[in-house]
Amino acid sequence: MESTARFKPTRWSLVLQSQGQGEPARRALEELCAQYWFPLYAWSRRYGAPPEDAEDYVQGFFVQVLSKQLFAAADPNLGRLRSLMLTAFRRHVHDEQRRLSRQKRGGGNLISFDAAEAEAWYEVEQIEGESADHMFDRQWALTVLDNALGKLEQHAASRGKAAEFVILRPFLTGEARVENYEAAAQKLGMSGNTFKVAVHRLRSRFRDALRTEVAETQPEGASVDEEMSYLMQVLRHAD
Repeated sequence: MESTARFKPTRWSLVLQSQGQGEPARRALEELCAQYWFPLYAWSRRYGAPPEDAEDYVQGFFVQVLSKQLFAAADPNLGRLRSLMLTAFRRHVHDEQRRLSRQKRGGGNLISFDAAEAEAWYEVEQIEGESADHMFDRQWALTVLDNALGKLEQHAASRGKAAEFVILRPFLTGEARVENYEAAAQKLGMSGNTFKVAVHRLRSRFRDALRTEVAETQPEGASVDEEMSYLMQVLRHAD
């Protein structure tokens, strides 16, 4: 089994990097924003904010994170990154509502995303009756899964196996069934048994990558298995 240790650290390490000054801190924050803006946008919309306000809340939050160093006191030993992010964002939204200040941030925006595309994504992802907090946790779980898959895809591409990964990926995400093994194996010129072994190995690497992703959002000594179980439970309850 290949180790996932080669994957560069992210999540809490990005938070810690963003506490500094200058361009490295800004780049770390921008990467963090790019990865986790949608769970916050989804929370805002589910909380009742119209699309334009939800976008303002997210943009304004990350601008304040940078300008006021809201994460300056963040300590990875004190709690989950998931909880820190939502607590800080919820406080920001409540402050904005109290001030009735929903000004566009213009050039101060840290995240580049298409508002119409974000809203279309939200319309597809929302579940009737779901609370804002549960939707945030569900989108966080999906983001963690996507990040882990992205690392595997990058690793495969670095080894010249990007095309193989495209065919194997559906067997990780549940989009493809066991009865599709033979057809997929033929596309790669493999026997059915060889293809099954390849899927098994990739699933093992996926579990490792997923554990790494979750571990980087957890405080020191916290149970990674507990957080993984919670996130999977959130996704199962969405079915």
